Amino acid sequence: MPGMSSPDLLPSVLAGEAAFLDTLRSLVELESPSHDAQAADRVADALVALLTRDGWSVERSPRDDVGDVVIGRLEGDDPNDGTLILAHYDTVWPLGTLAEMPWSRDGDVARGPGVLDMKAGIANAVHAARAARAAGSLRGPVTLLVSSDEETGSLHSRAAIEAEAVRHARVLVVEPGRDDGALKVGRKGVGDMTVRFTGRSAHAGLNPEQGASALREMARFLLAAEALADVPNGTTVNVTVASGGSAGNVIAESATARVDLRFATMDESRRVLSELHAYRPYDDRVRVEMVGGLNRPPMEPTPGNGALLDEARAHARTLGLAFGEAVVGGGSDGNFTSALGVPTLDGLGAIGGGPHARNEHVRIRETLERTALVASLLRGPHQDDASGTPTS
Repeated sequence: MPGMSSPDLLPSVLAGEAAFLDTLRSLVELESPSHDAQAADRVADALVALLTRDGWSVERSPRDDVGDVVIGRLEGDDPNDGTLILAHYDTVWPLGTLAEMPWSRDGDVARGPGVLDMKAGIANAVHAARAARAAGSLRGPVTLLVSSDEETGSLHSRAAIEAEAVRHARVLVVEPGRDDGALKVGRKGVGDMTVRFTGRSAHAGLNPEQGASALREMARFLLAAEALADVPNGTTVNVTVASGGSAGNVIAESATARVDLRFATMDESRRVLSELHAYRPYDDRVRVEMVGGLNRPPMEPTPGNGALLDEARAHARTLGLAFGEAVVGGGSDGNFTSALGVPTLDGLGAIGGGPHARNEHVRIRETLERTALVASLLRGPHQDDASGTPTS
């Protein structure tokens, strides 16, 4: 006898609202800034306990400078039809934020630091798997990978993410959807460069001509770098942080700038990075050094991504739901998996607003609907009769 049909998943998930919110609140009230490994590992402890209670086989992969990576595994029907769910538990909020922004619920809205990005995504994955298993069997093995450094570029978790991705048939990323609930079918690539300028100091009043100003060169570089932007085609180049000089009466010997790069295509990333590295100082007495480059490739359209999106649309129709689709500027770990050619769909986590902002919140009903969609995708083709014949 098969489990409940896919249309029944939604009322089942909605009925579990209290349990979902208990999970979400417990995660929000464990603060986990990206750069605090000790605090982050307390969330890893909680995740290991939560997944173990739910019957996942759990692995914990230690990291020295950030929190540990937690990987949970569930068995499914077809070993070649596995699903990787990607989540992260680090947030942009420093320790102590919870005292200023405590967990709260007001009607259909829940608030707290990291509630949208992306503690609710983790709760989504856990409760979606729980609902799918209660409804019957999983279409294939399910792996949940929860990293601890997504907000800072996934430098410590990228290798694990990519290694898991190629072992699975698809990747579901439980980052929040767009504020209107749209799934994220495209993301810009992200680059980050640090540019150091080393000139020559001199007295600003007595002999300034003997100095070579690193600040002046940095100013010229800023204009040249930002001129490489092509906003209509999705390319932005912004000098976001800069510092330099040592005293008010000294020609600046050193300066440093950080450059944020965003691209819609790999061709654009190659163009901009090539132009940046071709930069030559106006004052040849100033040395310019660049460190960094492309951190995340863009999530561009692929046939596999399109087919997975179509599948999600079919499941949504069965559940009586609908969603839009969007291409967004921010990156996620789905950029890595899509670039590997593994069908990837993003924005399957919470629905709300204010990521990285003081008004961060989730809308509970819509978030639970998204949980039901993930549960349906984990079950695969739903079965409506006792013979187990898949129906459309």
